[in-house]
Amino acid sequence: MTRLTLRLLVSLALSVAVAGCGIPKEKHYAALEAERNRSATELKAAQDSAQEKWALEHKKLQDTSDYAKGQKKRADDLEQQLGRTKKALDEATAKGGNKAKILAQCTLDRQALLDKLGKVQGIIKKVRDSLKSMSDAGKLQVKLDRGFLIIALQGDILFDSGKSKLKDGAKPVLLELAGVLKLMPDRLFQVAGHTDSTGKDDQNWKLSTARASSVVNFLLTEGGVPPKVLSVGGYGSWQPAADNKTEEGRATNRRVEFLLVPNLTELFK
Repeated sequence: MTRLTLRLLVSLALSVAVAGCGIPKEKHYAALEAERNRSATELKAAQDSAQEKWALEHKKLQDTSDYAKGQKKRADDLEQQLGRTKKALDEATAKGGNKAKILAQCTLDRQALLDKLGKVQGIIKKVRDSLKSMSDAGKLQVKLDRGFLIIALQGDILFDSGKSKLKDGAKPVLLELAGVLKLMPDRLFQVAGHTDSTGKDDQNWKLSTARASSVVNFLLTEGGVPPKVLSVGGYGSWQPAADNKTEEGRATNRRVEFLLVPNLTELFK
């Protein structure tokens, strides 16, 4: 039983009691009307309060629902974005993986070439070290030129002017050099003759080649160098090492060189 209902019953009971006590009807009805009006006002206020409370609760529920919907939409958007990001990362990883493999292979190839180059440099050092005593004694010169390691012997020590026959004094030097060459049976050397610019070109070609052939023949027959490691070349006056305008320069250009031939198989196999 509500408070309002209770109040109406009390009012009715009072009305009966008042009527029984001889209270006039006008006052009785006026009091009853006043009580009814007050009850109606309170009822209206109670209804309005309940309506307002319901409206507030409904709004809260609506706001909660809208918030939940908004959160769900944001979650969905984030999930889609994460999906796109993952896809992009997967693609980038795949591409990066291929590039990484290529880079790794290039690194290995580069290291392999460096190792091969190191071996070639080791061979050059070995030749230099083997000839150091002869070089220090001034019997020959070891140098890098035109992409070759070159062992150069002065032509005037080996030959008389215009001749291709070896001097007797040249033989001990060549025998000592032969001993070094035999220590490297897997290396190839080209023996190249050179002249100064004096004389005709065709004569210089023949003279340079003949001198180189004389050196090779001595190394094979007297020095015991394996034939497979030697070859002959003649360059005439076309690869001067000094200025042919001076006597000193021309003397330098009259020479026989041993060119260490690179084994390209070691680099490209």
